[in-house]
Amino acid sequence: MTPATSHVRTGPPRRPMRGRLPKTTIAAGLLALAACTGPATQQPAPVAPSAAAPAASAPPTSSKPSAPPGAARPVPAAAPAAPDAASAPAREQTPPDDLGTPFSTRYARFEPVPFSALPGWSADSARESLNAFRQSCLALGKKPVWDDLCAAAGRIETIDDPGIRRFFEQRFHAYSMQNPDQSDEGVITGYYEPLLEGSRTRSSRYPYPVHGVPADLLFLDAQVAAAGKRQWLRLDDRRLTPAAPGSPGARQYDVDMGDLTPGIRDKRYRVRAEGGRIVPYWSRQAIERRALDAQVLAWVNDAYALYSLQIQGSGKIRLAGGETLRVAYGEQNGHPFLPQASSADTATVGAAIKTRGLALGASSAAATSSAALPMATPQTAPAIQRDPDVARIIAALQGRGSGAAARPAAPAATPVAPVAPVAPAAPAASRPAAPDPEVAAIIAALGGNTSARPAASPAPAPASAPGDASPAAMGGTGQTTGIPDPSYVFFRLIPDGPQGPLGALGVPLTAGRSIAVDPRTTPLGYPVFVSTGGSSPSAGAVNRLMFAQDTGGAIRGTVRADYFWGFGPTAGDRASRMKETGRMWLLLPRDLQTSAMTAAVRTRSLGGPAALAECVVPDPDNCVEQ
Repeated sequence: MTPATSHVRTGPPRRPMRGRLPKTTIAAGLLALAACTGPATQQPAPVAPSAAAPAASAPPTSSKPSAPPGAARPVPAAAPAAPDAASAPAREQTPPDDLGTPFSTRYARFEPVPFSALPGWSADSARESLNAFRQSCLALGKKPVWDDLCAAAGRIETIDDPGIRRFFEQRFHAYSMQNPDQSDEGVITGYYEPLLEGSRTRSSRYPYPVHGVPADLLFLDAQVAAAGKRQWLRLDDRRLTPAAPGSPGARQYDVDMGDLTPGIRDKRYRVRAEGGRIVPYWSRQAIERRALDAQVLAWVNDAYALYSLQIQGSGKIRLAGGETLRVAYGEQNGHPFLPQASSADTATVGAAIKTRGLALGASSAAATSSAALPMATPQTAPAIQRDPDVARIIAALQGRGSGAAARPAAPAATPVAPVAPVAPAAPAASRPAAPDPEVAAIIAALGGNTSARPAASPAPAPASAPGDASPAAMGGTGQTTGIPDPSYVFFRLIPDGPQGPLGALGVPLTAGRSIAVDPRTTPLGYPVFVSTGGSSPSAGAVNRLMFAQDTGGAIRGTVRADYFWGFGPTAGDRASRMKETGRMWLLLPRDLQTSAMTAAVRTRSLGGPAALAECVVPDPDNCVEQ
């Protein structure tokens, strides 16, 4: 994503020059542009999500394949020539040399560009973006610079599209976001809020627990962990902090984090105390074998739907009595996402992994640059998940034994066409994932054992592993799932309603306007213009102002975003189809000064190197400098 600072080109498209042009050159170029160019073609504004259709309504999928990374792009159409000053009033524009200061961080480069370089900027629905901006203000409104910005945004009429656009143009600088190798393209995927079937009580029908945050999950700062293998520490509201030897509440521990890495937002390990040792928190496999000291928010019927919920980060659970629970991300066990899904896994888990852009069989934490991520055209949507009982019977017919561990095969790939915006259909009730005695009898009969009869009562739950504690009153073990991913997400209950789920910023997400990002390169809450349509808008292309209000375990790199589609199966279908090559532009307040920017100024003025910051905007909650 490196738009040229001069937008007048002749001949075939080529990679732009970097740096700033002299004002005289820019002026001459603008005169030539005004004389030679005709009216620009404008794309229609995206349709706003409605209350009846909470899924984002402008699917960013296209039957036209995405351009390969690094390929030359056609030059965006120029703006219409300005009318003669004597016959029409002059239109207020951002001067071409009124740009921000270029700067770099450890993981990204940021080149200032005029707003006219953002494809479709003037065609986007500004009023939609204003509503999402006000959501960001719920979290940023009390921070320096943002208090004034949010107050000003509150005074804008929501129907004044030109006024809203003027607000962003006058209060922000636009920056092309580039990977460390100076490429400007990356991957844009989608995610959504799923619906599960569940119960408040455990049964053979609902054997899988949705855990709250465990009481023994603690936090250890990376700097503290690096201070030594044996330390005096004190527990302060889940956080282990350095303490003087022998001081009240202090204890000496051996600290061993193994090969795990701290969280990228807060630079903290997720740990537990084991006697006199501080060690990483339990992996998924260990969690499934033991009773956690954690509240079970609900029990669900499908292990893979629960895994999908953990990947998406939030969702709803429809209880057997008709009540609906809404859960949001509470915490994570500190282990990396390692999906390692195979073709034998269910459509649900495969779609979940694909939806959030997780690489099969590889750690998402290993990706530090979106340039290294594969580019692809939109993926096929998941077929309706096969009933687990039917899967077991089919497995028996195909000679795979009892089918107790069989999983529905992934559907064959089919061509994807753009999806027309429709309201989400009511999801069908899921069948229980736990083995059904009647099904067991049918499978036995298929195998020639005609004397088989259904069991009189459901089989007992698997016993805990040797040495494990008995189930706690608030916890309890569930059935093991066999999912190899060591990462595990814990949830918390939040109120249900028409608003979106809470993202990592702590504000409700807006379908079609919220994205999940890497907080090191994209500050949470900030405006980001996203484009997947190139210079020639087509059906399904995204050219819109969005807001970085969430994060994700697989969202790593500079030009990398996850587009929030909303709630329900329609949103899930659209999210699973979305994997596009895209570009991104970060909007930074004009009055903002960060260590990343001052390092850039120091480097240019003194001619010497400067240590690059890790975060664009350091923040104790959202991006802590190492």
